[in-house]
Amino acid sequence: MQAQEILEQYQALSSLMHEANLPALEAMTYHLKVETKTLPTVEAVYAALDRFNPTSGWIGYQSGNQYFVNEPLAFKSDYGVLLNAEMTNGSGVSLHVRYNGNGGWVVTQYHYGKGEEYVADTVKHLASFDNGNTTLRYLRFWKVQDGSLGVNPVFACFVGFGGKE
Repeated sequence: MQAQEILEQYQALSSLMHEANLPALEAMTYHLKVETKTLPTVEAVYAALDRFNPTSGWIGYQSGNQYFVNEPLAFKSDYGVLLNAEMTNGSGVSLHVRYNGNGGWVVTQYHYGKGEEYVADTVKHLASFDNGNTTLRYLRFWKVQDGSLGVNPVFACFVGFGGKE
């Protein structure tokens, strides 16, 4: 079954069972390209983050967390080791960084846009930062797996903030 067909059936079911309050899916289907690499130094990670030219995101360090929205990317050297980060460039690309515990960082880029492979929904998670609480928004991608397993979530990527909570 194709993603567009799944989306149409879900929307029809949702309107028939309005009282069930089913979660909303995005109005279109998506294509997703995922690229992963491991970088050996924090300097290489910082250079990759700079090249990405993010518009918003968050960075987690050993001793604190920061977020930024439409401001220059600044790194907190006094916060200790970079552990993770998620950011978007506002143009259908999300970048995630995770420290791998072996002295390297896994950097994953998600390129997404209109396509025929995935249905998606938007989920929010509460996050606490040094400068307050906010919600993180993720685009979660669903795909048919092996035909018999149904539609399953396979990826989620950071797409921005949902506002202060």
